[in-house]
Amino acid sequence: MADNVRSKGRPIAGERIAIGAVVLLMVVSGFAGSQYTQRLRMHTNLVKESYLLLNKLDNLESTLQLAESGQQGFIITGQESYLDSFQSARKSVESFLSDLSASGNVDSTERSKIIALKPIVEQKMIELASTNDVRQRDGFEAAQKMVTDGIGLKSMDAVHNVIEEIRNLEGQSMAKREIDAATTYWTALVVGLLSTIAGLALVVSVLYLVQSNRHRAERAAETISAERERLQASLDRIRRLEIDNKRMDQYMRSFVEQVEDYAIFAMDEDCRATTWNNGVLKVLGFQESEFIGQDIRQLIFVPEAIELGIPIAEFETAASIGSASDDRWMMRKGGHRFWASGITSAVKDDRGNLVGFSKVMRDLTERKRDEDELAELAARHSESNRRMNEFMATLAHELRNPLAPIRNAIDLMGMTNLTPEHEELRALMGRQVQQVIRLIDDLLDVSRIGRGKIVLQRSIVDLRAIIESSIEAFNAVILEKQQHLQCDFCKTEVRVYVDPARLTQVVSNLLNNASRYSDDGSHIRLELKMEKEDDDHGYAIMVVKDDGIGISTDRLDEIFQMFAQVDDSLGRGNAGLGIGLTLVKTLVELHKGTVVAQSDGIGHGSTFTVRIPLAVADADTVAEEPITEWPICARTFNVLVVEDMRALRTIMARLLEKLGHRVQVAEDGLAALEALTRFNADIIFSDISMPGMTGYDLARKIRDQPSQSEIYLVAMSGYGQLSDRMQSRASGFDEHMIKPVDITKLRELFERLSRERPLS
Repeated sequence: MADNVRSKGRPIAGERIAIGAVVLLMVVSGFAGSQYTQRLRMHTNLVKESYLLLNKLDNLESTLQLAESGQQGFIITGQESYLDSFQSARKSVESFLSDLSASGNVDSTERSKIIALKPIVEQKMIELASTNDVRQRDGFEAAQKMVTDGIGLKSMDAVHNVIEEIRNLEGQSMAKREIDAATTYWTALVVGLLSTIAGLALVVSVLYLVQSNRHRAERAAETISAERERLQASLDRIRRLEIDNKRMDQYMRSFVEQVEDYAIFAMDEDCRATTWNNGVLKVLGFQESEFIGQDIRQLIFVPEAIELGIPIAEFETAASIGSASDDRWMMRKGGHRFWASGITSAVKDDRGNLVGFSKVMRDLTERKRDEDELAELAARHSESNRRMNEFMATLAHELRNPLAPIRNAIDLMGMTNLTPEHEELRALMGRQVQQVIRLIDDLLDVSRIGRGKIVLQRSIVDLRAIIESSIEAFNAVILEKQQHLQCDFCKTEVRVYVDPARLTQVVSNLLNNASRYSDDGSHIRLELKMEKEDDDHGYAIMVVKDDGIGISTDRLDEIFQMFAQVDDSLGRGNAGLGIGLTLVKTLVELHKGTVVAQSDGIGHGSTFTVRIPLAVADADTVAEEPITEWPICARTFNVLVVEDMRALRTIMARLLEKLGHRVQVAEDGLAALEALTRFNADIIFSDISMPGMTGYDLARKIRDQPSQSEIYLVAMSGYGQLSDRMQSRASGFDEHMIKPVDITKLRELFERLSRERPLS
């Protein structure tokens, strides 16, 4: 507000300056006018004196002529009356000469001429008087003779010449004085005019400033009035706030005193209690007289906390950053411990100086015990999960061990010339074994499936071929239960961009679910159609419908959850793991699709509808299932197979021999070390879990022998987690393969080693 008033006052200072300028201009104009007036008067007086001087000269000259006329009249007539005019003229000449001598404001030249004129005039007057005397004394002829001699004429000419010179000099002076007077007049006129204009401008400015300042003053007065009202409103609000604060303080004091679940109290800088409420009595057990003035650090902190310096650290932290948590075991009256939760806060004045502390705390012992019990339960649950993971890994390992020789035997059969019927059976077994392997992988990584972390290996395929492959794998179940499967497919290709193996898993799980929860002899319908939105977008729609037990309408949203069962009764004897539909939902959503379950209730069957986006129109052609060819490797390796399972050892050896390599086998680690003394192995395939010496021990011993450092070591294990791979790498293995080993990976390994380790 002060700044505003000062800003409003600035035009007033400008007004004063303008008024001062007007006054100064008037003074200067008056002074200049006075000076120019004096100068004009002076020049006017000089011109006047010049006129007077010229007039005196004219009078002097005319008086001389008058005296000369009287003198001539007397000489000619002899009448005495002419002498009177002569005498009168003579006196006037003397007076004129006196006036000329007294004339001022004449220059030195004029002064000298006037001084020179006086004797000539006096001489002239003497001549005239002497002529008159001769006329009176000697008569007319004598006087006439003097006149005829021209004495008087010469003197008169001399007087006339001097007077003319004085008149010329004075005329020049008078002309100069007239010019100076005119110049002074016009200068005074111009200065007066400019002064008048400037004065008028300044007067107008002053009037404008006065008017403007009046408006500003009015606005300032309005602003001041508004500011006064605002300040008054602020004062009223402050008074109301003070009243409200007093009421709030009274309310808070009453509230704090009545609160019993929280101990709320204040302390001074030395942590001595200065206030008390009922909560202190309930939480800490201290009466007001027992509490006020006591050092809180020694009163409520447990001994071990005091010994560790926790109270000091807590209050220092509160003083430093404003507050500190005090969730810890504390001590109430009588030495009883309880779990307190609360906060210690610093109390500071307006200048930021610490004046004390406040503390709010609550007894949460029961909650702490519940949390500890929950933590213990979580720890037990975590341990249970860990053991479950270990069990699942062990189960997968044990399942992979018998699958390994089966898989290798199927691959080995593929290298022989089989009849078309036998080749069809071999391919069927291969697909089924591969599906079991994929199920084991999914079973091991249930959590990864639940989080949608499955990596898809996509290609553009005809969805009809995937469904037909799934049906082929599912026919045995259908035949076993004498169920009827009806298929209704599109006549044209249904191109989708999917992971064929994963989508096969979706179809298989849906068919398996339909068969499992339907009675023998029931009907299952599988329909495949397309729904086009435009040329580039659309969906493949697959519907699996059964007339089985159906799903309760209140459980339609639950059946896709992990481990959920459509029918919880064990009487059917066909309850599964409860992950099939979860896998279906996860895999379909990974393909940007949807799956929906429908049922009219128990006993009315169920329908599952899957929608998968169609591949774009200009995408690559549909991928065809490659024809498996097994070319002989470019190089023959010496291979040692170390495996304690006889069937797997035998099948693995035959498979490697079929690939064109020289193979030796060993049943354990010790046998492998002995075999290396007589067999120069290039590659060793070794199991990890073997009796006596593990595969890790075997790898370390081989790496310790400089002569065997170039052997390429491949670990074979049913365990395939990252930790298992890292452990095998740390033991000295070059590569880690999961059982059953895929023949494609074996062939790729040998081809790579052929390039990296050619024969020398």
